[in-house]
Amino acid sequence: MCEKCGCVHYHKLVRHNVTECAECGHQHYLFAGTIFQDNKLPLYKLLLGIFLFFVNNKGISAMELRSHLDVNYKTALLLARKCRIMMSDSNCTKKLDSLFYESDTAYMGSKSKEPGHQGMGTTKQPFLAILSTGEENKYPHYLRLFPIPVDSSTNIKECFLKAAELSMDRTLNTDGKSTYNTLKDDLTVVNVHVDYKDPNHRLYWLNTVIGNIQNQIIGIYHGIAKRVLPQHNLEY
Repeated sequence: MCEKCGCVHYHKLVRHNVTECAECGHQHYLFAGTIFQDNKLPLYKLLLGIFLFFVNNKGISAMELRSHLDVNYKTALLLARKCRIMMSDSNCTKKLDSLFYESDTAYMGSKSKEPGHQGMGTTKQPFLAILSTGEENKYPHYLRLFPIPVDSSTNIKECFLKAAELSMDRTLNTDGKSTYNTLKDDLTVVNVHVDYKDPNHRLYWLNTVIGNIQNQIIGIYHGIAKRVLPQHNLEY
C-alpha cells in the first residue's frame, strides 16, 4: 500500500529495487528506513549473505562471506557487522512472556593461564542467558542475554525482573545452582542437576543456543586472526 495515497497498485522499476505507485507516482525503496537502506549489493547476494550468517552453527567470518558472495572483504565485513547489529537490536527491549523458561550462566573468553581459576572462579566474562519456550523443553521462542560482573543471586534476580514476566504459574528450569533460589518467590523454579549426556535433558534448547552463540563469536575471531596474525608472524 502506498504510504502517500493508499493505493495498492504499483509498477516495479528495474533499478535499485524500487516500486512506483500507479496512482500518484510515489516511489518506494525496498530497504528505506532499515539498516540496509544504502545497500549496494544485489538482492540475491544480500539475502544469501544474511542466510549464511544466521544459519551457520559454527559461525562464519567476513572472509568466508567474501568467498561465498564473491565480494570484496570490506563489503563482507560491513554485512557481517550489520547482521550482528540486527541480532543485538531485535529483542533488546522485548520482555519475555512465556509459561516456561530455561536459564543458565555461560562464559566467554580465552582460558585462564592462572592456576586455580576453574568454574565460577574463572577469569572469563560471564553472561546470563534466559530462554522462553512454548512448552517445557520444546518450541524455543526468544532469548535474552545479559553480561554480568559475577554469577550471583543479586545479578540473576535483577536480570529476570528486567527481562521476563514472572508469576508462580510459570516454570523456570535451571541446573542446580543455588543462585537461582532467589527467584522461588517469583515463579516455580525447577533447580536440580542436569545430566547433559541425556539427549532430552531439561536444558537442551538453551544448551544448543548458547553453544551456537559461542561458536559464532569464536568463528568471527578466528576469521580475523587468520587474516591478521600471519602478517606479524604471531601464533594464536
